[in-house]
Amino acid sequence: MTNREFAAWASERGVPDDATGAILRYAATGEEMREACDAMDPAPPVYTLADIVEMTDTDPYGFSARGTGFILVGGCPNGDPIAIDVADEPGTVWYICHETMHGKPVREVSVRVAGDLAGLFEGMAKDDFPFDYFEAKDRADRVGN
Repeated sequence: MTNREFAAWASERGVPDDATGAILRYAATGEEMREACDAMDPAPPVYTLADIVEMTDTDPYGFSARGTGFILVGGCPNGDPIAIDVADEPGTVWYICHETMHGKPVREVSVRVAGDLAGLFEGMAKDDFPFDYFEAKDRADRVGN
């Protein structure tokens, strides 16, 4: 998938232009994904452009990302999907709880972790950024969000 094709796809799904630019900047290459798999390391947090399209359009997690106002862009090391909001707070980054996303409305088992993808990567560069949904939810609950 080319950057232009992805940008057109993202625009059709309501992804803000700055979020699309960030996805293009941070998306993993196929080689990076293969290297992580071969090394049995976690995948990069933002998957390939083709993976993003497939995860969002084919609903492999058993819920409609688009129907809940998200596009799926990657995953936490434990399997929690990482999503970008395209409905309520366009461009913000969320973790979705993979353990409970089938039993409750997805928005109820999601927690905002960053204002944008750059914020996600800046946070991940620090030692105190939440690893997954439960850690992020616990932190949000402690500060009253």
